[in-house]
Amino acid sequence: MNNLLAPNNRPIYPVNPSTAEVMGCKSYSSILDIPKPVDMAAIVVRAELVPNALRECVQKKVNSALIISGGFRETDETGLAREKEILEIAREGNIRFIGPNTMGHMDTHTKLNTVNFVQGMPPGRVGLIAQSGNMGARIIQNADRYGMSFSRFVCCGNEASIYLEDYLEYFANDSKTKVIALYIEGLRDARRFLKTAREITRKKPIVVLKSGGTKSAARASRSHVGALTGADEVYSAAFKQAGVIRVKDDDELCDVVVALLNQPLPKGRKVGILTMGGGLGVVATEACENEGLEIPELEQSTIEKLNKLLPERWSHANPVDLVGSDVAHSTENIKTLWILLQDKNLDSLLANTWFGRMNRIPRKGIERVSVDIDGTPDQSEQEHACEFFKQVKKYGVPLYMVGGYPNSANDIAAYITYHREGFLIYPQPHRAARVIRHLVWYREYLESVASN
Repeated sequence: MNNLLAPNNRPIYPVNPSTAEVMGCKSYSSILDIPKPVDMAAIVVRAELVPNALRECVQKKVNSALIISGGFRETDETGLAREKEILEIAREGNIRFIGPNTMGHMDTHTKLNTVNFVQGMPPGRVGLIAQSGNMGARIIQNADRYGMSFSRFVCCGNEASIYLEDYLEYFANDSKTKVIALYIEGLRDARRFLKTAREITRKKPIVVLKSGGTKSAARASRSHVGALTGADEVYSAAFKQAGVIRVKDDDELCDVVVALLNQPLPKGRKVGILTMGGGLGVVATEACENEGLEIPELEQSTIEKLNKLLPERWSHANPVDLVGSDVAHSTENIKTLWILLQDKNLDSLLANTWFGRMNRIPRKGIERVSVDIDGTPDQSEQEHACEFFKQVKKYGVPLYMVGGYPNSANDIAAYITYHREGFLIYPQPHRAARVIRHLVWYREYLESVASN
């Protein structure tokens, strides 16, 4: 109710026979008592009261509804019968509804919001469909840490009236949505999903977090939203055929989505690595090769340029080792990036170093530390972040940044600066490598369908 009132640009009619007023709005005993037409009804009553509430919506000529109430197919045979009843009422009355057993939906562009865990999110470019409200909440809150917003969000619930595939078709044609993200436990119409997804992924990416693959997880899913699950390897194979990127958790989902929104797709599997030290370079190299990526030799012209810039003891190879913190945190760090971006042997760059001001990072041994969040980025950091974006766009070579040391994560000012320009700073090289692998695969998929 609070979220619906927030924009203050649409009439809200509370229906509650127990009180005359809700949050300053006159309350009605029945939807039939409301003197004006109603476009949408949000139903939040006990499950046994939902059928009558829906019948009154039919009488009121409401054509869309949201049924948050639980206690339907996900519970027992009585709940299943109740769900069939409300579906029949809706069909006869020409009402389509979200749910039941949903946590709501949100449109950040029109500011229509019926979910209880998001307030004031700015308009974004990612459409999110989730078969679990709690997982939807987790993904949204995780994305907020990345500075990522959503265009629309819907928690499918039991999908009695509107299926996940219906929402997918909507997002496919939604100009506000550039990337589609999904949390899936099971599909009701797998053939339709795959046909729709295959058409969509040629124009905009789909990133899926799919659970319910094990026997116990499938059983939990059926008791959760009554989802139809299936063999996990079948889902993986089908997703690949449809060009869908499958991820393992919500961290990976956010990593991939932010990269898709802000970075060009890598032209191939060859990765250049910039590192503050030899060990970090070894770890980054292994992470990339474990993901099926390649660490190629540098062009001779690149080596010659770096010879003029770096100390004699630099690695003279890929990974490019900056051999010491004095160099790693100076302007040579930035200049090295520009040189590597122009190397035709490299399809992407992984920078396992740090670009913030090191005097903001406390040095207190292994104590838990924090940084004064009032420490703002200096002019050079803002200029670097902006220049990174321009150079990446100019050369079409994506840049993936990894915090050099754990304490670098405390440099709030630098994180915010780079996030604003669309650069995530991954806590570990393997997370960056996994993103590169996903984006390389998607690029290869697009090339394969274009050639057929």
